[in-house]
Amino acid sequence: MLAVALSCAALLLSLVADSRVWLHSSGGLHVWYHLALFAVLALLAIYISKRISTRLVWLLAFLLLGPGMEYAEAARFNGAIEWNDVATDTVGVVLGGLAGWLITRRAAKTP
Repeated sequence: MLAVALSCAALLLSLVADSRVWLHSSGGLHVWYHLALFAVLALLAIYISKRISTRLVWLLAFLLLGPGMEYAEAARFNGAIEWNDVATDTVGVVLGGLAGWLITRRAAKTP
């Protein structure tokens, strides 16, 4: 549920008129915010889900969330889709998914 709440909050915040200032939509930290958000979402999805099929559905949902958010922002602000952000979001999902898998794998081996 925390991952869903974070996803909804990120989407809603990205569509607020002044959010581009609040969320530092440019500058050095912008890429890191995207990477961190999507890595945390993927890590949470892997960590809290027990079934592989559920994990894959969550990861797919987060992989689609990145382009979806960028499309919504482009439509809302009459701009272009920021493909660099989509790529960063994808890397975040992959890294977070791998980290979650490693954490759950290690926890399963611990007696």
